[in-house]
Amino acid sequence: MFGLQSGKQKFSGFGLTHNLVKQSIFWELPYWKTNLLHHNLDVMHIEKNVFENIFNTVMDVKGKTKNNIKARLDLALFCNRKNMELVCDGSRVTKPRASFVLEKNAQLLVYKWLKSLYFPDGHASNISRLVNTEECRLYGMKSHDCHVFMQTLIPLAFRDLLPKGIWDALMEISHFFRDICSSKLNVDHIERLQTNIVETICKI
Repeated sequence: MFGLQSGKQKFSGFGLTHNLVKQSIFWELPYWKTNLLHHNLDVMHIEKNVFENIFNTVMDVKGKTKNNIKARLDLALFCNRKNMELVCDGSRVTKPRASFVLEKNAQLLVYKWLKSLYFPDGHASNISRLVNTEECRLYGMKSHDCHVFMQTLIPLAFRDLLPKGIWDALMEISHFFRDICSSKLNVDHIERLQTNIVETICKI
């Protein structure tokens, strides 16, 4: 069942072994039930999402950052970080700058650096064309551009601008994506990556 009624149907085992309310049309293919892996995750799209979240948060992009008012309200409820909570001054509410957010001068420095970048032919698109230094924004980043930025540019862009602990965490996540996108991998290396990424996510 598809359309508006799809949310009302229930499959056997609903609420116990799963919470599915619709079945993919791929199951109608004769070979689909014999596939060992029915759902695959696209590394490039995951990498793009991670890059956008990190970049927009560090650069404090309005409407795109995860360091927003709702996050600060949750911080007051669940965390013990008084220096990060919203400050009410009469009718005005201010948000103290977090250590992982760059100041305006540093942000402009990063955008000007990106504006001056040139890559070898075929390595990446001309990222300098996607930079708007006046509005301090990146526009039209494709998956491959985010892939290149995540693996090679993030450690360079923020190295001298962020505190060492924060930069180390960003470098580790950058190296993680670089490693899993390698042309050759062995089981020991994958197991080590699986262990290390847990610590990296905790740092982030």
